[in-house]
Amino acid sequence: MSVPTSMNAIVLEKFGGPEVLKYKQVPTPQVKAPTDILVRVKAAGVNPVDAKLRAGNLMSFAVKKNAILGGDFAGVVVAKGTKVTDFEVGDAVMGKVHLPSGPQGTYAEYVLLTQNDKAVTKKPDYLSFEEAASYGIALITAIQALVVDKPLSIDPPRPGEPVPKVLVIGASGGVGCFGVQVGKAIGAEVVAICSGKNAEFVKGLGADRVVDYNDPAALDDLATETETYDVLFDLVGGDKYYNKLVHILKRDGVFTTAVGPSEHMGSEHVGFCGMLGTVGWIGRRKLFGARRFKMILSLPDDKYDWAMSKWFPDQKIKPFVSKENIIALQDVAEAHRRIETHRVTGKIILRVDSQ
Repeated sequence: MSVPTSMNAIVLEKFGGPEVLKYKQVPTPQVKAPTDILVRVKAAGVNPVDAKLRAGNLMSFAVKKNAILGGDFAGVVVAKGTKVTDFEVGDAVMGKVHLPSGPQGTYAEYVLLTQNDKAVTKKPDYLSFEEAASYGIALITAIQALVVDKPLSIDPPRPGEPVPKVLVIGASGGVGCFGVQVGKAIGAEVVAICSGKNAEFVKGLGADRVVDYNDPAALDDLATETETYDVLFDLVGGDKYYNKLVHILKRDGVFTTAVGPSEHMGSEHVGFCGMLGTVGWIGRRKLFGARRFKMILSLPDDKYDWAMSKWFPDQKIKPFVSKENIIALQDVAEAHRRIETHRVTGKIILRVDSQ
């Protein structure tokens, strides 16, 4: 396949609001190393961390000048290095890149990957490119929260074995959707916290019970279920749910968070002192908390590949991408405005190449 020397991409020239994201031409990355893979991006996922990096609120020291943001993608392999054996030119693929440490994000017509990356896999035929682009960071985060470092077994319990119990806090968002489904895929009983208006949607994902976070009595009832849960998976952040619910974990249970010490951490600037405060907050939870505590960094491992090979053929983990949340690449500012409301159901996707 012929590859142009330049491509359209969204470039972050400076930190600021959604309007600082610029649609412009940049050089197309080239295959140089033997394990390189060049993908023409069809669709890219939008995650809360993208908006936080754009605003300069989170890890601004690691964001390079004229960076291209975006972690999730789905597309087609157009070129590869001489030692790439897992993928062929023409293969439809999906996955994530590692920002801000990686060379380039996915808000672009092409992205350069490596065969050694554990977060790239072939796209199942039953998924559209837009659907496939919704998995990446969100699914890896859910897998890390529930099965990495052995909070729970990735295999469902055998007959007669106890059924694990999971609480997903913030279950209707991009990661929460997968948190509920991963919980069911590993055979857990899943209770979900979300708004009342999203209750039926979350039940449709497989949740056994839904608790409305706007209902104080329902939260109080949940707080009486002492030492019955194996994992509490927090996608909101702050101390509210930890302080109210940590005691419902079993003694060997795990409180996992993908956010941090403040609600929707990174929505406001987190400087050096804030990062030190986060480290201290995590340390206190780990050393002095009543239960095990884990913060998720969305780094892939071998369990991601295992899950893809086992769950995708059976369609156990389904995406949720509504038509109104599929947005053209050049309209990325609108995508960022929506995700900063923290009220999006499912995932927001950028359509990069519709051909």
